[in-house]
Amino acid sequence: MKKMTFAMGLFAATAVLLTGCGQEADENKTPTQIKSEISNMTMDDIKAMMDKYQQAIEKKSAELKVEADKLAKIPLTEQLGDEAKKIKADMAEISESIKKLSENMKAYAEGLGK
Repeated sequence: MKKMTFAMGLFAATAVLLTGCGQEADENKTPTQIKSEISNMTMDDIKAMMDKYQQAIEKKSAELKVEADKLAKIPLTEQLGDEAKKIKADMAEISESIKKLSENMKAYAEGLGK
């Protein structure tokens, strides 16, 4: 029974460490909101959030590349068609998301200089 309790405790501790404080990169936050939150954060917390934003940007960039590859496969004569329009709209949405994430990451970076 002690081994089972120890194993469950170890599992719970590992889960907490892996999930961190639960904050994720949030493109819906504004840089102003982030700047106000930074005053309550440690440098390590700020760096951790910047890492999360960097990972989110990399993930979105990979999604953008997939969409660009899809668009490149569409023949030039069909570039004005519905399929190409949808891909372009998806690319614009992903690009806007990357822009927001980058602006938020910049706000955290400015917080490191406090």
